[in-house]
Parts: sequence; C-alpha cells; structure tokens
Amino acid sequence: MHSVVREAAGIGFSGNAYGESFVLADVVMDWAPGPREVSLAFGAAGLTVVAPLPGGTSPAAGHGAGHYRIVATVAEAPAEPDLRFVQGLLDERVPGQATVTELAWSSRFRIHHRVADRYRAGRLLLAGDAAHVHSPAGGQGMNTGIQDAYALGRAIATGDLDGYEARRRPVARRVVALTDRMTRVATTRNPALRAVRNTLLPLLGRVPALRRRLATELAELNYR
Repeated sequence: MHSVVREAAGIGFSGNAYGESFVLADVVMDWAPGPREVSLAFGAAGLTVVAPLPGGTSPAAGHGAGHYRIVATVAEAPAEPDLRFVQGLLDERVPGQATVTELAWSSRFRIHHRVADRYRAGRLLLAGDAAHVHSPAGGQGMNTGIQDAYALGRAIATGDLDGYEARRRPVARRVVALTDRMTRVATTRNPALRAVRNTLLPLLGRVPALRRRLATELAELNYR
C-alpha cells in the first residue's frame, strides 16, 4: 500500500484508516473448539477471530493442539505482542478455551480502506495493494490482487490498457465497500448495535441461500 510507483506518478489513494488497532498472531495452542472451523467471538472489548492453519501439531504442545491465526481488535497493544499478551487476550475474550504454547510471530497494525484514484499514468499501471487496500474481513485481498494481475496480463497482450482500469477499479470499490461494512459491523462499540448483531448473525447463518450468497461474494466468483 506504500507504493513508490503510485506516489511518484501522482496518483491519489482515496480512503481512510479505521480507528481500531489490530493484533495478528500465529500460534500453536490447545483450542477447545478445535481445528475444523473459524471461530468469531464478539465482545465489549472487541472482535476476536481464531482460524486454523495447516501444519499439524507441535512436540511442545498438548494433545490435540494445532496451528492457529488470531486476529483481534484492541485499544492498545505492543508493536510485537508476546505469548503472555496473546494468552491474556484470549483469557479475557474466550476464557477457558485456549492454552498458547508457542508463538511463531505477531504484529500490531492499523487497517486502511483505500482505492487508487486511477490505475494508469502513461506507461505505469497499478495492481494489487498499490491499487486497493482494505480490511482482511472475508480474506479477499489475495484473490483481488491475483485477478488484477490476470486482467493486466490480458490487457497488455491485447493492447487494451484503458480497459484494464474500467474492468478492475469497480471490482476494487465493491470489495472495499463490502469489507468496510463487515468491519464496521464487527467492531461497533454501540451496545444496542452489538445486541442486534449478536442476535441476527446466528439466525442469518442458518439460511442456506444467504450462506451461499456470502460465500460466492467473498470468493469473488460472481465478479466480472
């Protein structure tokens, strides 16, 4: 997102940053819900996501432990949260469910939602994070960047460089808008809105048509 090419070309990067900071950590831990699904915990302190990762178990971990990625909204955190901080975060938000035994790496970061004002300046063309950046909600960043690269390759092969921006910038705006809505719903501090969210999400998640629609949208299978 800190593209030297974009900045040197004078292309604006319109958007903003979210107020919350996020903690990201890859760990080995005993996790009560297990490695078969992604877990989301909504609480007054913020959102906590625990997602299983490939890699099996570690000799230092207990039976049934696995590799997980933790993402959590926080008010304050060190630049590189240590194992003690991550364990304390989980003890507060999902008490009794997690025992962290190894910390592979961790970080604290701020999330932006921005789209480049244009994708072309003469012979310079933008793709991936240089062209758009957004919340990791839904995990769409990599797919969007790969699709940019594919579309740009075809545009270069056919000579239709102007058509590249016309096709891809609307997709980026759509992705950024969706992830922005998801992030604001997940991180709201309003007690009334939190109560509505926590009541509706489990109900909506049981509707097959809505689950399919969301999965298709997040996978970008219906983007053209």
